[in-house]
Amino acid sequence: MNSEQPKSLFWYRVKFLALVAVFLSPFIGGWLAFYVFDVRPESGNYGSLVQPVKKISWPPLTSVDGRQFEDGFGRRWVFLMFAGENCDELCYSNIFYMRQIRTLLGRDTMRLQNVLITAEPLSDKTKTFLREFPNLLVIENNRQQQLDSQFYLDGYGAVGSTPKMYLIDPDQNLMMHYPAENDQNRVLEDIKKLMKLSQIG
Repeated sequence: MNSEQPKSLFWYRVKFLALVAVFLSPFIGGWLAFYVFDVRPESGNYGSLVQPVKKISWPPLTSVDGRQFEDGFGRRWVFLMFAGENCDELCYSNIFYMRQIRTLLGRDTMRLQNVLITAEPLSDKTKTFLREFPNLLVIENNRQQQLDSQFYLDGYGAVGSTPKMYLIDPDQNLMMHYPAENDQNRVLEDIKKLMKLSQIG
């Protein structure tokens, strides 16, 4: 046998094994990261997912302009904020950004309803401020524990203690919540993504 043949066969095998190693390395690396080193990818969402999802049972509500709502706000996504004893500067800022987020949805604008629910009657200052937001649905002086308790989340304080925001889907499921101080651009991306994935509402 020619002495060159074993050497040639050996290098073919080395090359073959190298190709196999290159092909399998991503799978092996992923397996080691996930199961051995417990490296878990972060969620692609900015807001906090509500798990398990809560189905909201809406009590009858009446807005400041006299409209009555029996079972929520129709087949629309709802971006909701609770205000406690008063609507402070952070509350005003969030109302402004809620409007901006809805506007920047473009053709999906009408799929989202912004809602403000306050625990106290609106002050004159807040009434004046809200004139600039005709598309915001406002419900004042709401103290229905039946409603507040459904938005209570462990570790996040009383509902309305800060102007937190909540996202509810058209099937009335509480999907996500956001802190009072947040990155509005990332909130917008969350809502866009959810609307793209779900064509309901």
